[in-house]
Amino acid sequence: RMLTEYARVLLRRWWLVLIPPTLIVAITLLTARPAPPVTYQVAMAFSMGIPPETVRGDTYNYDRHYNWLASEYITQGFSLLIPKGEFAAGVENQLAKRGITLPAPVAGSLRSEYRSSVMTVYVNWATAEQAAQIAQGVVDELTMNYEAYWPQLKDAEGPPARLMDPIVPVTVAPALRDRFDLPVRILLGLLIGVALALGWHFLDPAVHARSELERMGLKVVAEIPSR
Repeated sequence: RMLTEYARVLLRRWWLVLIPPTLIVAITLLTARPAPPVTYQVAMAFSMGIPPETVRGDTYNYDRHYNWLASEYITQGFSLLIPKGEFAAGVENQLAKRGITLPAPVAGSLRSEYRSSVMTVYVNWATAEQAAQIAQGVVDELTMNYEAYWPQLKDAEGPPARLMDPIVPVTVAPALRDRFDLPVRILLGLLIGVALALGWHFLDPAVHARSELERMGLKVVAEIPSR
């Protein structure tokens, strides 16, 4: 019986239940940025570090401890740099040097992660050919233009990144967040609408059904139908 009463309350204020999800859908459609469908991904593992300095004389190098420590700093620094727009622009410049133009900006298609002295860069794109081209642009930028990002690497004896995997695009499924983001938002909007409708009902001093009086212990003598 209680569920029936709740259903009547929601039906009476159905418009209030629908307002939040409607606003959420409208705002999402207005603010969403259309992106090319991501169907291919290239994952590239890089070993990070620079050649150690030449040890002169009897200088002790602590079993190359500082060389390994520097490589971890370099790995972390470049991993944080990869998703930035500046690096994406550098990749586009590398592609432009080879006469390659893309239908959309590279920014947003790159992400990275790292562990110890190994950095993995992911390239997501709509076509396998262009995904491979962008991946090669990432390699070129990391091995040819690294000084533009970290002046500390100026005059290093070699590039800080060495590709360990071949560039192979593979198909990937759309991310779960992309598939369920809007439905989850609509569900949350409906829950907010239900809460608003029930809250209005409990704060409304008007009597809408005889059952409300009966629950207060009052006897209903007669009832005038609304229609």
